Amino acid sequence: MKFIRTTGLLAAAALVTIMMQSVTAHASSVSYVDWTSGTPSSVPSTPGSVTGTLLIGSNLIDVTYTGDVLQFNPGDSPVNYGPSSDFTAGGTINPPPYTGMIELSQGYYGGYGPTSNLTFSNTLTFSTPVTDPIIDVVSLGWGGAQTTDYNFSATPIILSQGSDIWGGTSGDLWVVGDTLYGYEGTGAVQFDGTFSSITWSATGGEDWNGITAGAPTPEPDSLILLGSGLLGLAIVAFRKAKSAGFSMRL
Repeated sequence: MKFIRTTGLLAAAALVTIMMQSVTAHASSVSYVDWTSGTPSSVPSTPGSVTGTLLIGSNLIDVTYTGDVLQFNPGDSPVNYGPSSDFTAGGTINPPPYTGMIELSQGYYGGYGPTSNLTFSNTLTFSTPVTDPIIDVVSLGWGGAQTTDYNFSATPIILSQGSDIWGGTSGDLWVVGDTLYGYEGTGAVQFDGTFSSITWSATGGEDWNGITAGAPTPEPDSLILLGSGLLGLAIVAFRKAKSAGFSMRL
């Protein structure tokens, strides 16, 4: 009986651990980078930069983007050009704010065709490693004209996508290997794992496309309540099993 009671308690504890891990891995909120200042690129060889901070729980992380910067507009955002549902993965995560976006152009500065081929790549750098980072993109590629692609250093996973004010459909972003392709594509992609930086090059220039970045934020209060409740159930079950064991010996 002692072996059965101990095994039952261990099983209950294991169930609590598994459920807690599952909830942690599927956090429902996203914290986005608060971009604060930026410097445009000087084509073809001088990258631009944009800096900001990302708050994950109580951890404030410095974030730097270097590379193709057509312009940085702190009052702009991907959701100003596409509905918030494009970025919300079926409603399970929140869209980016209505502020903060980096515009890229791949050398098509001013909308008059390529001024030059860029000689630098684009990099997001985090002062503290970030788990499962997200990049939201708007208007990647020209619908009816040209595909633009981001060749990442890791595999992007499309969370959600849709149309924007220039058109596009829910299938205008797609991934092959580590490359995200856009044909007037707007949506959110995620990178599974923990990263200090993400790098990509781009081919297929256009007037502009825009990005912002973020990462899932655990919900500690909810997790603590859930974990406490599950552990409480496990303790109650253990006590009942223990009481039943004593009764059987009597």
